[in-house]
Amino acid sequence: MGSTNFRTNYQTQKKKYIEYEKNQFNDFLKKLMGIEGEIEKLKIDLSLNPDFNCEDAFRIFELDGRGFLDKDDLKYGLNLLNIYPTDHELRLLMKRFDLQKQGAINFADFFDIVVPFEKEYRNAVEERLPRSCCPCRCIDVFSYSTLATLKTLFKLLIDAENDINNVRRSLGILRIKLRDIFELIDFLNRGYFNNNDLIEYLQKENIAYDDKEVDLLFIRLDKNRNGKIDYKEVEDELQTLY
Repeated sequence: MGSTNFRTNYQTQKKKYIEYEKNQFNDFLKKLMGIEGEIEKLKIDLSLNPDFNCEDAFRIFELDGRGFLDKDDLKYGLNLLNIYPTDHELRLLMKRFDLQKQGAINFADFFDIVVPFEKEYRNAVEERLPRSCCPCRCIDVFSYSTLATLKTLFKLLIDAENDINNVRRSLGILRIKLRDIFELIDFLNRGYFNNNDLIEYLQKENIAYDDKEVDLLFIRLDKNRNGKIDYKEVEDELQTLY
């Protein structure tokens, strides 16, 4: 009888702990959705400035024509915008936006950093041509309002990644069983989940969302942009940068 009670109590406590872990993970998803929504709104504001174009914005950071940005380029451009990140903050930005994990952010990655994902605004920015004929003077082609919004965007990105990394640390201390949680979303056991699976999980967990927030969350998690999120991609998102 005593052994049976022990097993029953153990299973009850284990179930409660798994539920707690899942709730912590759900809070993380909600935070990601909220942050990505804020960032998207600011990118829309930036795109509405008629003088804003991505090529000149990229040249604020990249002056040597290599076509990509490393950590030093990122620091240089941010300094031009009067933002002075720590080395840790630069590494957080590289972790977030270096999707190929090659220590560099290419132009396509940079485009996603500063341009909204909504097609209406995205198409408008894509059609704009660069205005600077001299890379070293490209910052001068932007109005004060555009530069101020670009600065605000990057400050928000830095603050957001700091905030997210702090949540990752708390989840790391908790040592959540990520595989178990992943399988709740990948309920068909395919080794990945898609946008519809994610929506179904959010609905089952009674997590409030709108379609745009889910799309932005999916884009963030889908590191290789193949329309599927596998375990490694979720694990990478939860990987703490100390």
